Amino acid sequence: MHRVAVVLAALIVAGLGALVPAGATPAFAATANPKVAIIVGATGSVTPTYRSYGDQLYAEAIKYTTDVVKVYSPNATWSRVKAAVNGASIIVYLGHGNGWPSPYGNDAAYTTKDGFGLNYDVNGDGKYTDSELKYYGEPSIRTLTPAPNAVVLLFHLCYASGNSEPGLADPTLSVARQRADNYAAAFQAMGAKAVIAIGHSHDPYYISALFTMRESIRDYWANAPDFHNHVLQFASVRTPGRTELLDPDQSTPWGFWRSLTGDMSLNTADVTGANYETTSGDPSSMAVPGNATPSADGTNVYGSVNDAAAGTNPIATLAASTIVRVDSREALTAADGSPIYAIHTDAGTRGWMVGSTLTPRDSLAPRVWAVDDGTGTVSPGGNSAGQTMPISVRLSEPSTWTMVITDGSGRQLATSSGQSSTAAIIWAPAAGSLASGVYRWNLTATDAYGNGPLRASGPITLDAGAPTLTVSPALAAAAVAAPVTFSPNGDKYLDSVTFGVTSTEGGTALASILDASGAAVAKLTVPLSGDAAAVTWDGTTTSGAAVPNGTYTVSLAVRDPAGNTSTSMQRQVVVDRTLGFATVSRQVFFPQDGDNLSPTTVLGFRLAGPATVTWAVINAAGVAVRTIKSSEALAAGSYSFTWNGRNDAGAYVSRGTYRSQVVAVDAVATLTQTAAAVADAFRIVSSDTTPGRGQKVTVTAFSAESLRTTPKLVVVQPGIAAWSVSMTRLSSGVYRAVVTLRRSSTGTLRLKVLATDAGGRSQYSNLYLRLH
Repeated sequence: MHRVAVVLAALIVAGLGALVPAGATPAFAATANPKVAIIVGATGSVTPTYRSYGDQLYAEAIKYTTDVVKVYSPNATWSRVKAAVNGASIIVYLGHGNGWPSPYGNDAAYTTKDGFGLNYDVNGDGKYTDSELKYYGEPSIRTLTPAPNAVVLLFHLCYASGNSEPGLADPTLSVARQRADNYAAAFQAMGAKAVIAIGHSHDPYYISALFTMRESIRDYWANAPDFHNHVLQFASVRTPGRTELLDPDQSTPWGFWRSLTGDMSLNTADVTGANYETTSGDPSSMAVPGNATPSADGTNVYGSVNDAAAGTNPIATLAASTIVRVDSREALTAADGSPIYAIHTDAGTRGWMVGSTLTPRDSLAPRVWAVDDGTGTVSPGGNSAGQTMPISVRLSEPSTWTMVITDGSGRQLATSSGQSSTAAIIWAPAAGSLASGVYRWNLTATDAYGNGPLRASGPITLDAGAPTLTVSPALAAAAVAAPVTFSPNGDKYLDSVTFGVTSTEGGTALASILDASGAAVAKLTVPLSGDAAAVTWDGTTTSGAAVPNGTYTVSLAVRDPAGNTSTSMQRQVVVDRTLGFATVSRQVFFPQDGDNLSPTTVLGFRLAGPATVTWAVINAAGVAVRTIKSSEALAAGSYSFTWNGRNDAGAYVSRGTYRSQVVAVDAVATLTQTAAAVADAFRIVSSDTTPGRGQKVTVTAFSAESLRTTPKLVVVQPGIAAWSVSMTRLSSGVYRAVVTLRRSSTGTLRLKVLATDAGGRSQYSNLYLRLH
């Protein structure tokens, strides 16, 4: 849904129909008091804990609104939950989560999936307990009726944020995406603008910030105390036009406990700051100016205020069904003490009437509650998804309305009218009939008492052109570039392949993964951020299953908000999981001193299938110093080699960094994987590899051997005497010092770390950097 900034202006204009002169009593107090519904489902022995969590959230919500409803197990039945959600702006649920994909078999209609686990008399004894429940899935959730712009907060659920159940394996990224997207789908179908699922928290922040912060729903989610800043963004599959965000615990997707799915244009003020009180009710006292009806047939109208005060010389009588327009209140009062009002009717009667003979009626103009114009863009002649543009405006009461589409000069292009609480029009301009540009929808609405008219308007973009796509790495226009090989085996090395997509327009990046027969095994959609996106494939199908090893074609395109799709570009990728998990047991070892404190490191790798392997230790220049295997046919399995720091001639290698390099050739591809180890007393790391004089730097040293003394850092700068500081132990074998480099000449900076090892032998290592 595309939120339109005109809504606020529409509210202001709508309010003009209900202006009250100074000293008059307004018909309604227009103070927002949004409803919060807190639901605790049946969760067995955990239910008392969840009830306490619910009370914490209630204590926070009641600070900001008086309309907070608690529905807790064992009384959280479907009928009570349905009543609680009705009109709620914030819906909180703590309880069991039952989502899809699930290990418990298919549920094609999602009858028990992606909803609430609520109290149900399972055993038929007429009682509800914390342990008897029924899952009310998507078909049930879609029937609920929250307030416009509602937010759903799901705390401590399984599946809802993409997670699994306790004790089950973590899902793949593909499965996590489906679970979060599916769980949010029905809540969005019922009218919620955003669904936030938090598996490990119910922080009161999620309530308070909705009332106290004015920010986008994305910023609200990202500013939470449990935010990890590992955001993955996808276009929702179940709810087109909406966006799905995941925030796994680690940068490599792992631990899917936070998700947000919804309309990213939603603002917290839209959730709790808007007044969704109906404007169709009758006030308790007369609104001036305002509306009224006679209290009975034959009610008198007087020709002067004095006649009305005396109750003499009526000039007309009105039927009880007549709508009376109250213009002003007079200073005189009637004989019964009630006010006297100057009035007129639409039929032309003018005069004065006694207040006690009038019943106050609706005197407020209708207001705009919500605008849905989809993407805000139409594309005649483009893709079927964008050829028509439905626009709907939800009003605060049933009204007589007219909607018109106009061009920049005000020329009417389409019109629609009706009588309801939702005004709607579908614009379907013919291909080639209009130029690309900005058009407008315009609404006028008047309620049954003639209040108004409400006037509201908003922009529409007509876009008849498709975007232009570029892809990084660059692709030849008429040919498929050389394949990219990756190995999605879970070892966190080349587990996915990513293409950078750039478009001349905003919208969505699309990717279809095709196997050798041309069949699509996976489809990816990623919203463009500005005009760019990173499209990442993890080697799984749309359902989350691993694809077989082989060559695949990634067909990339971009689609603009109007539905126009660019020409596609293809890139071949090779999936081969045969080689993986290259490791070294010690990242720092020191064979060159000849003692037994840290003389070796164990190199290793795994094969998931047969391959011809060449395995060597290479130096920084890429030259092999120790050959372990040369074009040797190996079966699937794990392999290891204990390296003692010697080269093929049996001599110790010089101090430095070396890599265990494994090259495996199988029927699909040639794979290479490396793992690094430092053969030296210390591995030294500087926070800046090109430091400047007078600059503060942090130096960290990783010791190969256990030490008898704390290391010292010696700083040698050109043209001045060497100086030193003691390092601080951070953990076993890890030491750190922070130093400010002194004024000296430019040139080579030497950082020397020295200490005495556990055997009493002096050890040192050097790091050389360019000093400017």
